[in-house]
Amino acid sequence: MNTLQVQPVSRKITAVSWLPPRAGQAYTDTELYFVTGSSAHHKEVALWTTPNPDFATEAAEDQPLATLVGSATHDGDVRDIAALSGDAIATASSFGTISIYDVQEGLTLRESVTAHRFASGEPAVATALAVQPRASADAEIASCGEDGRIAYVPVARLDALTAYDVDCTVVTGLCWPTPAQVAASTRAGQIKLFDRRTPAQVAAVFVDPATRYAFECITAHPSQSFRLATGTDTGAVLLWDVRNPKKPTMEAFNVHESNVWKVRYHPTDSETVVSCSDDASIAVTQWVTRDSDAPRAVRHLSAFFNAQSIGCFDVCPFTRSNLLVAGSDSGNLLMEKSASTEFTLF
Repeated sequence: MNTLQVQPVSRKITAVSWLPPRAGQAYTDTELYFVTGSSAHHKEVALWTTPNPDFATEAAEDQPLATLVGSATHDGDVRDIAALSGDAIATASSFGTISIYDVQEGLTLRESVTAHRFASGEPAVATALAVQPRASADAEIASCGEDGRIAYVPVARLDALTAYDVDCTVVTGLCWPTPAQVAASTRAGQIKLFDRRTPAQVAAVFVDPATRYAFECITAHPSQSFRLATGTDTGAVLLWDVRNPKKPTMEAFNVHESNVWKVRYHPTDSETVVSCSDDASIAVTQWVTRDSDAPRAVRHLSAFFNAQSIGCFDVCPFTRSNLLVAGSDSGNLLMEKSASTEFTLF
């Protein structure tokens, strides 16, 4: 088992996202930026900087993994974060609100809207959000919540929010496989697909008939929109091929001992899936065998001084080097950071 680097930050980190470069398609800066969200005693969003490993130099022993640039209070626990651009982020709140913050030298709240409420009118937790993969000013944020609804809101006009009832249980996660399609996971162990043009209608439902799982999260393959991955309450990562909606195929990888809170296809190696769990570990799973004689492999990352759940992570897609940042209930930032010449996945 490989060891993650640990930096205590005295915050229960519940969400994290790398910020894209503000110009160009690759980082040329020696410093990189990411944002975190926290909960419990520190309900806030924070902006951090960390040295770019592509320009690695001998680091001093007392140099921190990341340096806090600025922070701002947040209305409720931060349940999810997504970068809208290099200078703006969106957050989902335990109070059911979707908020946009401007990112400059710090973080400033631009606007918020309540997206999720129960039938009684009480706010419902917004469990996740995802940004439409569409390079235009009218791109949308989709969010889901404990109210069983999916809400859509244009980035440029939060007052134009629309919401739809899609399930009678908690909708735990969602993603945009394409700019016109949304996939959602539910606590009842279902994947539901929606066409944005007919958002109130379910286009397809997938469930594993052999084993009933509760799904905690979902993600889409970066280039093959028919491939989805879900994390379960049992510690499994399920990989789906939904080209045939009437008979999708699924493969299970039992890589964790407890709930899988986040799963992502690796942004620069899409034959690899990364997941984090309540068992205080991150799993890096090779789901495609490159060599017919070699078995599939799983590499686990953990830290001796981090005994509690790892609830979020993000892999930087803008560097040649491997750069992963995660957050935990132990009040730690966790990192794996290595130069490309030194890093091998397995």
